[in-house]
Amino acid sequence: MGGRLALVVGSECVALGELGFTGELATGLYESLTEVGGWRSATDNDAPVLNPTAAQLVTAVDAAFVAAGQRQATLLLAFIGHGVATSAEDFYLLGHDSPAVPNSHNAFHLTQEIRERLNQSAVDGLVVLVDACETGQGVIGAARRWTDLLAQSAGRMEMLVAAGEGPAFSGCFTRTMLSTFHGGLPLRGENLLPADLVDPIAGECVHQQPQYLSFTSGAVSVAHGADPGLWLVPNTARHRDAVSGRSAAGFVDQLTRGLLVTPDVREHLDTIVDAGSHRLRVVIGPAGAGKSTLLAMLIRPSLVEGLSVTPEYITAAVFLTAASSIEAVAAELAAQLSARLPGFAEAAQAVRAHRARDEFDIFDLSVRHPLARLSTSGRRVTLVFDGLNQPPEGTRRLLVAAITDLTRRDDLRHVRVIVGIRDGTGVEDAPALAHMYRIEVGEPAADDIATAVGSARGSGAPADPADWVNWIQTLLAETPTDVEGSHVVSGGWLLARMLLEVASSITDGAVAAGIGLDRIVALRVDAALRGMYSETAGATGTFLSIMVAAGVGPVLPIELLDAALTALGVDLHIARIRDMTVALGALVTRSRPGTPRESLGVTHGALLPGLRSECKHLGAELEDAHRAIVAAIKESPSDRAADYARGSAVRHCLAYRDSASALHFLELLQTTRSADNRDLWAAWVPAFVETLGPDHPDTLTTRSREAYHRAESGDLVGAIAAFELLLADRLRVLGPDNPKTLGTRTNLATYRARCGDYIGARTEYKRLFADQRRLLGPDDPDTLRTRNDLASNRADLGDLVGAIADFEKLRIDRERVLGPDDSQTLRTRNSLAYWHGANGDFAAARAEFEQLLADCLRIFGPDHPATLAARNSLAAFRARSGDMTGAASEFNHLLTDRLRVLGPDHPDTLTTRNTLADYHANTGDLPSAIAELEQILADRLRVLGPDHPDTFATRNDLATRQAENGDLPRAIAELEVLLVAELRALGPNHVATIRTQTTLAHWRGQLVQ
Repeated sequence: MGGRLALVVGSECVALGELGFTGELATGLYESLTEVGGWRSATDNDAPVLNPTAAQLVTAVDAAFVAAGQRQATLLLAFIGHGVATSAEDFYLLGHDSPAVPNSHNAFHLTQEIRERLNQSAVDGLVVLVDACETGQGVIGAARRWTDLLAQSAGRMEMLVAAGEGPAFSGCFTRTMLSTFHGGLPLRGENLLPADLVDPIAGECVHQQPQYLSFTSGAVSVAHGADPGLWLVPNTARHRDAVSGRSAAGFVDQLTRGLLVTPDVREHLDTIVDAGSHRLRVVIGPAGAGKSTLLAMLIRPSLVEGLSVTPEYITAAVFLTAASSIEAVAAELAAQLSARLPGFAEAAQAVRAHRARDEFDIFDLSVRHPLARLSTSGRRVTLVFDGLNQPPEGTRRLLVAAITDLTRRDDLRHVRVIVGIRDGTGVEDAPALAHMYRIEVGEPAADDIATAVGSARGSGAPADPADWVNWIQTLLAETPTDVEGSHVVSGGWLLARMLLEVASSITDGAVAAGIGLDRIVALRVDAALRGMYSETAGATGTFLSIMVAAGVGPVLPIELLDAALTALGVDLHIARIRDMTVALGALVTRSRPGTPRESLGVTHGALLPGLRSECKHLGAELEDAHRAIVAAIKESPSDRAADYARGSAVRHCLAYRDSASALHFLELLQTTRSADNRDLWAAWVPAFVETLGPDHPDTLTTRSREAYHRAESGDLVGAIAAFELLLADRLRVLGPDNPKTLGTRTNLATYRARCGDYIGARTEYKRLFADQRRLLGPDDPDTLRTRNDLASNRADLGDLVGAIADFEKLRIDRERVLGPDDSQTLRTRNSLAYWHGANGDFAAARAEFEQLLADCLRIFGPDHPATLAARNSLAAFRARSGDMTGAASEFNHLLTDRLRVLGPDHPDTLTTRNTLADYHANTGDLPSAIAELEQILADRLRVLGPDHPDTFATRNDLATRQAENGDLPRAIAELEVLLVAELRALGPNHVATIRTQTTLAHWRGQLVQ
């Protein structure tokens, strides 16, 4: 459904003589529209319709309307050829066989024929282009006879014709259109609209005057079209912009449309550019002061005469919203940098192959490390982050850390960052941003706004212009720092844009009464309702509630909006949604308008309070809107729905306090990489705290998940600190006997043991075991699990005989309670076999490992991870018992199966590869082992993160093999860096830290010798 369909006709009328250019120009126009503009043929033939008879022309138009109506697509009709006006509003397009004096039976009566089809078809907007003589009567007829039908459905139409009452010459209209398509228009937006072509055609075709007509929001206009979705082709003049082709391009269009560059605006731009020596520039000002517009002008400097920068000045830009995540920001910047910065794509590929060793997260991988590799290229890189105050607190912290790295690290001295922050949010005072160069942006002058608005008033100048200036000055003075307050005013150029759209509705009395932004929003909604068909108008409250729930910026995919409306019982479909969007004007912002990948949202946060009031007035509940969006997310299989869910599903669930669903979405968003999951949970903890309170059980759960993934990503020290704080809160809130409290104690003991604090861990395990026996009983699975941990802890402390005895008893109890085939029972048997081998009882160990493998094959089959793990254990035992050949053979077979079953990135697959690399080294093939370990390290950094113990182990192995291969200085340098990282992440008592200290001391001794 949806899409953009085009019918292009080139017609030579025999009765009026050959024109000679219609076929060529129709073919050129069709190719430009389809190949560049993404239009598809509205008929079965992928070509223009050339020299049709009058009957064939009618048939082609019929087919086009039927196709567009069935698909609810946008329809473009273009005609190049002979046209004749016979009387007022009677304009005919002539077919190949039409007479010189036509009628409705032998030619196409443009006004009547289109009217009849509009009455029967539900198109998603109509564009009409006519390159023919005497087209003025067609425009007059369209203005009078099409608009009533369009008004009934709040439809949209753009019409551009070659001439008024006189002739059109030599296809100049279409030729100019095609040349403009090729060269673009530097002063226009991301896409070229029909209205954009009026001036180029008028300037080139001096003997004819093009006529333009637009119908949107229930009104006819000859001014610039109001629907950016009815575009023709992308504007090639915008291809050098940072956001060209990206979702933010539509937002930049809206920011720069009708731009008024005052002296203050120009001074602010010059200040930003002149401060380019500062690595971090922050543009700060109140809501609506024009911060985003200033940054948009830097992206499109051709809009400002004499500005001393080119489109390449801004290398990449992101406009942040409440739905922004660190992953989405990194992906967007990386996509722009890959397209615009020479060498970036290759640098990113190199980073993926050879990871940096010190720090690693998704932003580092996608942006920071590739930029660091280009530090010697001699090219400055400037990144824009607009709206840093917009994302949720957790995401904002990650972004602040990323911006700090970009603007402080020595290997990124070629990078400059410009940030937009709303004043008074506290973000501008973040200590990490203290090195900023601060650029204060104030409100525009009230008289500037009054001048801009005054010309739009249909009733002429106000009775007392001073009253208007004073009123606007009052609005500006009342601009708050908290746009969530109940009475807010946006101020600045946002206020100007709103006033322009409702200027004719604002009376001098309203000005005298001092109406605020909430009332201005209400006037704008009322104006939209007046131009809508009754069915569409009745859905406006529901539509606005979903927009408010989605938030600021073009964030909500249009298909999700459609599904959410359906969930609330409103069946509008995409075409009517676009009608309503256009009718609401500056209240709604769009990205990729008119395409299947369109997204929408509220234009600015300052509008939210007024829109909430309108939702309430129209009977729409915001909680229902949040629920509907969540329902739409659950039902949608699209990639865009999944992307939106990553940034917003949790927020929507929390809006109606469904914290269980919020946790469920977070679990679905987890990846196989603990470092990503750590950042995911960390980003959402503040939202849970804010919505539910710090002591809510689900808030505590989010903290537990963050701490867990912090540990699993390798930051054991940080995880232990987090679990200690969590334990204190769970003891206070839930009590000492709550299962969640006991679970936190288990985690603390486990990670203390992993850090090498075996004695402290044993003390905690014993206390925990006593409490579990008292509360849960001796046979509860959690109690048995703690017995397993106690037995392992005894082995870690060196008492292998005691540990084996404990495992023997535990095996009996687990078989009795859980059954012999339970995974926990099998785990106990695996531990028992391992410690038998470690204690020198190879016969018992071999027998147990072999029986365990046989049982796993019987229970799970050959490809189950547990079976593969049992094969791994048996192969490792063979190696420890001296059967290196048999072990290597089994590990090779195991690697093949793990690659097939688990995939190349599974941690178990990486472990098998690491083991085989060690065997290569032990057999003397050090170069092959080193090459393999380097690749394994790159993969473990990518999959597990830099602080994971397995990653540390590979770095130690690689340094050891490099030393054995004679490269002692390099190996020692790597071990020194590794030791610092392990001390930070694991602490001094962890076995990996101790191993690195021992290895480093050994090779330092060898270097001295």
